[in-house]
Amino acid sequence: IGRKDAIPVSRSKDALHIYVKCSRCDEIIPVRISLKDEVQENYDTSKDKSYAFFVRKEVSGSGSNRCFARVSVYLEFDGQFKVIDADIKGGTFVEKAEYDASI
Repeated sequence: IGRKDAIPVSRSKDALHIYVKCSRCDEIIPVRISLKDEVQENYDTSKDKSYAFFVRKEVSGSGSNRCFARVSVYLEFDGQFKVIDADIKGGTFVEKAEYDASI
């Protein structure tokens, strides 16, 4: 993706929330990213690595569709935890409204 406006992220006190849709079974999966435990600081200070934090997370759905495929999410953040770059494999990012409509 690589476009920060294409990744709908909401934030609570100590976590980020995103929603991904599995490309195999179309299940929409809510993903919670803990700012204290899962986000890592970028110690590589080279010019091409200008992000402050990043997270890499593998998620899978409930299995209710007999699908246990994994969706791989990689996000890069600035110092204020705003998404500046993203990559997803095995799925797509979706809005919370689409998740709410699916449950």
